[in-house]
Amino acid sequence: MNKKLYEQMIRVNHAGEYGAQYIYSGQIKYTKDKKLKNELTRIAKEEKVHLDYFENLILKERVRPTIMNSIWKYGGFSMGAVTALLGKDYVLACTEAVEEEIVEHYRSQLSEIDGKEKKQFKKTIEKFLADEDEHRSFGSQHESQSLRIKFFKEFVRKITQTAINISEKY
Repeated sequence: MNKKLYEQMIRVNHAGEYGAQYIYSGQIKYTKDKKLKNELTRIAKEEKVHLDYFENLILKERVRPTIMNSIWKYGGFSMGAVTALLGKDYVLACTEAVEEEIVEHYRSQLSEIDGKEKKQFKKTIEKFLADEDEHRSFGSQHESQSLRIKFFKEFVRKITQTAINISEKY
């Protein structure tokens, strides 16, 4: 497997899990729905396992993290806080949109990972993909199918795609 591609995967995956921690932190802090808060806390714990894996891999493989971490931190927390203040449907729509992009991203990566050379890395990505798909499914439970929610979901998808593209390179 190409070393540059492998490092790019580690960098972008770390950035995504880092940003996810802050999105969920903002949502957990500002949501008033106790049941939703409990579920978000559970998801955030799973995401923390993912983040820890990529943080360890960044150190082990000596990969430069994205230079955008500060932006992902404050942007992610702000997105989480705003969605929580807007209400449960926005929290769920945000979760669904972000996780749809991450599932798609991990699937794309799996097709590029050399299973012989990076067997454990591939297995881990497969496990994380399954977790993210479960989070996406949870997010899809929003009750509103309003045009505002649909527009918001598309907006979040575009932001997530942009963050992925930037984090791969920088």
